[in-house]
Amino acid sequence: MVPTYPALGGEPGAAIWGAGRAEASLIEGLRRRESEAFSLVYERYKGPIYNYLYRLSGSAEIADDLTHDTFLSAYEALPTLRADSAVCAWLYRIASNRFRDLLRRKRIINWLSLGDRRDAESSLSESGGEESVPEQELVQAALRHLKPDYAICLTLRLAEGFNTEETASILKTSPEAIRMRLCRARQMFKAAYAAAERGEIS
Repeated sequence: MVPTYPALGGEPGAAIWGAGRAEASLIEGLRRRESEAFSLVYERYKGPIYNYLYRLSGSAEIADDLTHDTFLSAYEALPTLRADSAVCAWLYRIASNRFRDLLRRKRIINWLSLGDRRDAESSLSESGGEESVPEQELVQAALRHLKPDYAICLTLRLAEGFNTEETASILKTSPEAIRMRLCRARQMFKAAYAAAERGEIS
């Protein structure tokens, strides 16, 4: 008998985080590399993972390649997936690691291309149109001066909408460490953004 898995709904970081019995059944299917289970996860998360990687890289081509690499790595790692894992956190962790790998290989510094920028911090969770391009350039200039760990933390919290505990799970650290990292990242980002506005960095 072929197992049927319930559809995954909601947004990353919402109700599907720790989905109880349904997720436990899905994880068992993933650990056995059942095609239906993996297809369900792929269809649910390919869009959010692509958008996350696009925000980090600023490149549709790079985001597409890294999304492919993320799911390839995920498939290869299925037998080692823990029974108590959260699929959402697991995938975002793999995607974050693939982005770090890319930075190490190519030293990419042009990371994010986000939308409308009415102020430095809120800019990370908003989107806008063509009129926001000059503001996007300021954000990119500011983010070039952040370490990857800070850029990833800001993106997960402010753009992807994960809470502190979820971000900690993705990055495999404590919520307190995330709070400290986010506090520092916000300060650094705001200072760099202000410097970019004054033309001191580019």
